[in-house]
Amino acid sequence: MMRSVLTLVFVCTAVSAYAQDTRASVSGTVSAANMASHTDPSFAAAFGYRFTDVVGLELEATVVPTLSAPFPGATIQGSLLAAASPVPIAQIFPTPTFSNPGGRAVIFSNNVRVHIPTTAARIVPYFVAGGGVANIRRTADFNFPTPILPVPLEAIGLTPLRFTTSTQHVSASASQLALTIGGGLGVRAASRLWIDADLRMFRLMGDTDQNLGRFGVGARYTF
Repeated sequence: MMRSVLTLVFVCTAVSAYAQDTRASVSGTVSAANMASHTDPSFAAAFGYRFTDVVGLELEATVVPTLSAPFPGATIQGSLLAAASPVPIAQIFPTPTFSNPGGRAVIFSNNVRVHIPTTAARIVPYFVAGGGVANIRRTADFNFPTPILPVPLEAIGLTPLRFTTSTQHVSASASQLALTIGGGLGVRAASRLWIDADLRMFRLMGDTDQNLGRFGVGARYTF
């Protein structure tokens, strides 16, 4: 009887210690990020801690090293020219254009992570929601026409305008609120190693709200 009691106490202690050891975790994710219908690679790292078997907190940093989405000023410029310029003037005077868009995005978020209980010991679906701050830096080449001295055509009484194109590199950077929602599926690959299929959507709330979607695969180590 005493041996059975000691065995039970030992097993409960081991299970309790294992549960405490696996409350904290670190993870890394490689994803494809989509913004304004343009897809770029992204990387994320996170530290998490579970207060219970279901609910925990997660601190995450997401980096999109290169943004290929159009420079935001291109859309604004096009709208203003369409509203203010008659068609004949727009045809005579070439409009400025943006080219070679670039930049990067860095998003820090603090999320609540909810593990959804299932009967499968090796598969755990989860839900994530939270918020944080994002810094978006955008770059592009601004190409604008510059008139050069006209050449008179005295024979027919016309003086046509000629243009050359000048290029200026422009950049814009802004910090804004970022809301996060998403989820995924974790599959246990080893006693402390999990492979996560992760899907998230970031709502970037700046002068013009934008969405950034992220889907990828990551590895999470618990300890």
